[in-house]
Order: sequence, then C-alpha cells, then structure tokens
Amino acid sequence: MIAFLRKIRRQGHSQNKISRYLLYAIGEILLVVIGILIALQINTWNDWSKDRAKEKILLQDMAENLDLNIQNLKGDIEFLRAMNRSSTIVLEALGSRIPFSDSLRAHFHLARVGKQNLSLSNMAYQALKSHGIDIITNKDLGKAILKLHEVTVPNSLSTNSLVNEEYQPFDNHIVLHFDLVEGVGLTPNDYESLFTDHFYIS
Repeated sequence: MIAFLRKIRRQGHSQNKISRYLLYAIGEILLVVIGILIALQINTWNDWSKDRAKEKILLQDMAENLDLNIQNLKGDIEFLRAMNRSSTIVLEALGSRIPFSDSLRAHFHLARVGKQNLSLSNMAYQALKSHGIDIITNKDLGKAILKLHEVTVPNSLSTNSLVNEEYQPFDNHIVLHFDLVEGVGLTPNDYESLFTDHFYIS
C-alpha cells in the first residue's frame, strides 16, 4: 500500500508533485506579494483618497496573510519530504528483507503517511471581496489575487483532499498490524510478514 500511495502521489497526487505544486503556489503568492508592495509604494506617491487609504489597509492585510501562508506551506513541504524519505527507507528494508531494527520504528511511523490538512488563511481575501476587488487600482494585481484565491488555492486543497481519501484504507491496515509506541514510532506486530504483505508494500 505504501508503494501504491507513492504511485498515486507520483501520478498527480504524489508527495513530490504536491511539493512542486505547493512550491508553485508559493511562487504565485510571492508574485502577488511583490505586486502588493509595488502598489503600496506607488500609493505613497499619490494624494490619498478615502478609497486609496482603504486599499492600502486591505493590501497590507493581504500581504501579512500571504506571508503567513508561505510559512505554513514551507512547513508542509518539509514534512512531505520527510514522509517520502521514510517511505523509501521502509520499502528498501522490506524489499531487501533487512532485519528489523529500532531505527525503523520512526520510519514506519512517518511512512504511515497521515492526512494532511493544508492550513491556508483567506481572511484578508474575504475582507477584500466584501469591499469589492475593484478597489485595487492595479488591475493586473487584482487579477493575480483572484487567480491565486479562486484557482490555485482551491486546486491545492482539492489535490490534498484526494490524497486523504486514498489514505484511509491504508491507515486501517496499519491499525491492525502495528502498535504505536509513544515517542518512539510504530512497531509491526509481525515484521517478517510485511515482506509478503502486498497490500502494504504494493
């Protein structure tokens, strides 16, 4: 099942593909942040109207919100990479029939995959929508913000949801065949049986 999930992830929902997709999302976020910073700089050169003052506040809130999302996504990517490394180590150990060692417990635990809930805040975007996207004078920036929140983010959440759906049968299998040792990891009830457990390794 580990290999199956890794194949799924390679075919559109893989940890690496998710990582690349999240990196792409970070790239889009950074472009929006740059646009916001440019817009804020330009606005300091102009006479402020009431709308422009409100626009500045909304864009500042948006920039802070996006920076928070970038930090969250970076953490998600690092965790996915660690999971992928542990999955590889477990598959190599089982494929080579390497004797069980305590060090494998942590890798079995990480290879369990686990559901990933992307934490992306959109409070600033909702506030912007309530005022109307037209309040942004830079139309290209407005389009970039719309694309990020109406296309890129929903696609990321959808991809994450599909991976989580594939995870549940695997997790049920883990519960039956492993014991959780708090602070140590997962210990298989019968390590050698995993050599031929096609559901687990296929």
